[in-house]
Amino acid sequence: MVAFSRSLPSRFLPPRHPLRFRFRAISAVASLALLAHAAPARASHERPWVADTEGARVVATIDLPEARRWKQALPLKNNRIVLLCDATEQGVGSGNNCLMRLSADQTSKPVASPLTIVWPEGGTEPHVNTSLLPVALAYGTDGTLWLLDGGADKAAPRLIRFDPTSGRVLQTQEIPAEGYTPQSRFTAFAVHGDMAYLADEGGIALTVLDLRRHAATRFFAGYPTSRGHVPLTIDGHSVPGKDGHPLTRDLAYLALETNGQWLYELAPTGPIYRLSADLLNDPSVTPSELMEGVTQWRGTPTVSGITIDDKATLYLTDISAGRVLSFDTARHPHILLSSHELVGAGMPQWVPGEAGHSTTGAGELYIPVGSRLLRIALP
Repeated sequence: MVAFSRSLPSRFLPPRHPLRFRFRAISAVASLALLAHAAPARASHERPWVADTEGARVVATIDLPEARRWKQALPLKNNRIVLLCDATEQGVGSGNNCLMRLSADQTSKPVASPLTIVWPEGGTEPHVNTSLLPVALAYGTDGTLWLLDGGADKAAPRLIRFDPTSGRVLQTQEIPAEGYTPQSRFTAFAVHGDMAYLADEGGIALTVLDLRRHAATRFFAGYPTSRGHVPLTIDGHSVPGKDGHPLTRDLAYLALETNGQWLYELAPTGPIYRLSADLLNDPSVTPSELMEGVTQWRGTPTVSGITIDDKATLYLTDISAGRVLSFDTARHPHILLSSHELVGAGMPQWVPGEAGHSTTGAGELYIPVGSRLLRIALP
């Protein structure tokens, strides 16, 4: 129980008045004991994943620069795509080498160029900062992009908002000390307005960052909803860890509805949990109310990422069997596409369909797979 109470924000801990503290502590321990034995709310039965009657289709295959494991691709309105590789790979070099711009109007041998992040320095010419550990990208609301920098050379992790055309930094926000631990390793994030939500797989927690107040709070640290409980399976085979035992991973992926109201979180082996962002941002919410607001939304196979569209339909890349899956607000689980190459997929990115593209359905997914980028039209 102590470990759980420490995982909650300090505002949720009872005041230290001797008599009141003893009564409230006993009540808290009793209620938390019940919570520890009770799973989050969930459907009594989950429907199996079934093939969609229409299905998705690959409408373009774009060659990517080789010698990199590309994990994320974000298309822009100017027919360009920003690419992010896995900065933890050996031989990548500086973090800037993991960011590239790609022309999107070609389906073979597209033009690629490095996307260098530059900082203005005292009103003089911008300078290049190579001490980056790029982790993930996300869209801003004004045509800009956000970059999650994991913190190279023992620097504090931070969020960077930048112009994807020039690479010029527009805003930076270091994650305050209360938002991470020495074990922290952030893997994904989402931004809405002045709030940012970060998946801390290393610290096994959800960090909520208030960009306006420059304050952070950690939630569910070490709690079952932040942990993975099933070994990873890729291409039908269990993945061993360094110790030779089956590998499990903890909270690693997030998706936030476009209105910022509902947050979805999951470990790579699921399940998906759904919770109200309002509960995370309201200091009057009690621990019991917070846990009651967490719903086990859907079990999943091993996935390499999650994305969400403007109707709150979730899309996942299943790397255990090579599939693109969807799960809508009516809780219908669909298989949209099956292809063996998807067992090597990176993180999916949803974008709305654009004029001139051969899509009229729910938009498109951009999924990097090895040295290729798949543009997938949704039904």
